Amino acid sequence: MSQEKELIIETIDDIRGTVELFYQQKQKQALGRLEATIGKITIAVDTLFAYKEANDGFEMDEEKLRDSLKECMGALEESDFILMADILQYDFAEYMEKLTEQMN
Repeated sequence: MSQEKELIIETIDDIRGTVELFYQQKQKQALGRLEATIGKITIAVDTLFAYKEANDGFEMDEEKLRDSLKECMGALEESDFILMADILQYDFAEYMEKLTEQMN
């Protein structure tokens, strides 16, 4: 498994752990973990863009990633933590998982 793919999978796992805390209504703990997770998401997205640049056959919808993150930030600004968790889980993380299936 490539380092890029491994990094993306680890980020997906972090997202799911953070999301689970929000679903359990552990807001303080979830927000603390979210801070670290956002850093990992940033690195993962940068990694995906670099991977796409280096691999012509890699299909990725950049707008889908950007839109998911924008929606997530909007929900966070509104303190709608469940909506934010849903977006992270069902839009962002699931799409990232599909992208890893294309990676070497």
